[in-house]
Parts: sequence; structure tokens; C-alpha cells
Amino acid sequence: MEDRLRRIQSVTRYYDWLQGLRFLPFGLVLLGFALWLAWLPAGGGSAAAVGALSLGVGVLAALVLHPVLGIYYQRRFGQVRPSAATKRPRLQMALAFSGVGLLLALGLAALASRGSDSHLSVSGALAVSAAALVAYWAVIGRFIPHYPPIAGAMFLVAALHQLGLNPVCGWMHAGEATSTGPCGLVTFNAAWGLALVVLTLLDHRMLVHTLSPAPAEAVE
Repeated sequence: MEDRLRRIQSVTRYYDWLQGLRFLPFGLVLLGFALWLAWLPAGGGSAAAVGALSLGVGVLAALVLHPVLGIYYQRRFGQVRPSAATKRPRLQMALAFSGVGLLLALGLAALASRGSDSHLSVSGALAVSAAALVAYWAVIGRFIPHYPPIAGAMFLVAALHQLGLNPVCGWMHAGEATSTGPCGLVTFNAAWGLALVVLTLLDHRMLVHTLSPAPAEAVE
């Protein structure tokens, strides 16, 4: 009973971060971006333009769906307002992890613009991403069981890429494939996209299983 109460307290504290369906579209966009890079034709042309346009539409749709799906959670569970003591550390944590993500994205974008696909740089970015997931899991209280396995899977992808055993690279370079997309960038976006899809669905499942549908009044 005490374990359940502690879990309810933790889920309530990070309620808005565990609304997995709100973040699911961003994972799908990253997967779409990875596929677009993998199938990017050597000459670019209309196929590349259509892919870029579709990607832009996907990002816009994800941004629109984020608040819309928030209304779904509010109607199902009520409105949960974090205390003032909780808001500040959550904001600091969000800024810290966003900063790490931005630095990784800028670094990979710089490598891609130079035509570089260094195994070490991509593997390092994936390893840092895995460590960030574990750090996030530890900071928020270690009550979410599915973060360490996902981080472990991402670290495994980093190791496979570093050892030259990345199956994505083998698929891209097999046969008559003509994709000019860098394998490392495809792997990084695919790994994060798949991780986000799995994490958000499991977050949603945990939220549904932990919290019963709330009455109309707000839950403090």
C-alpha cells in the first residue's frame, strides 16, 4: 500500500511529463526524418523537396497535437498543479537536459554539413544520450522502470556503431542503395525516434495504471 501511495505521489509530481501521448508525435517525426535521410536520393530533386515538406508538416502537426492531447489528459484525470517547491527544480532539470540535447544536435548537424560520419562522434552522442536518460531517471526518483532498459538499448546501438556492426549502415549500403544520407545521422535520429515512441507509450501506460479517473475538481 505504501509503495502504491509513493508511486501515486511521484506520478502526480511529474504528471505533465508523463503524458506520453503528447510527446509521441515528436518520436514519430524523428523516425520520419531518419527514413527521409535514409532514402534521400543522390540528386535531391523533387523527392527530396516533397520529403522536406512532409517533414515540416509533421513537425507542425506534432506541435499542434501537443496541447490538444493535453486536453484529453485533463478530461480523463483532472488538472494536477505542481507545488511551487516542485516547479523550480523541474524547470532547472528541463533546461539542463534541453541544453545537452541542443549541443548534441548542433554537433551532429555540423558533422553532417561537412560530410563527416565519424563512428566515434555518433557513438559518443548516443552514449551521452543513454547516460542522459539514466540521469533523468535517477533525478526524478527512479520510480519509472522502463528508462534504464531503453538507455541500455541505446548504449548497445552506440557500441555496435563504433564496432562497425551497425545494421542500419549495412542496410543503407547494401546492393544498389544510392542514399547519400550519412549513416550515423540516420542511426542517431532513428534511435531517438524509436526510444521516444517506446518511452512515451510506456509513460502513458504507467499514468493510466497508476491514476484513477479524477473527479471534476482539481487535484492539488
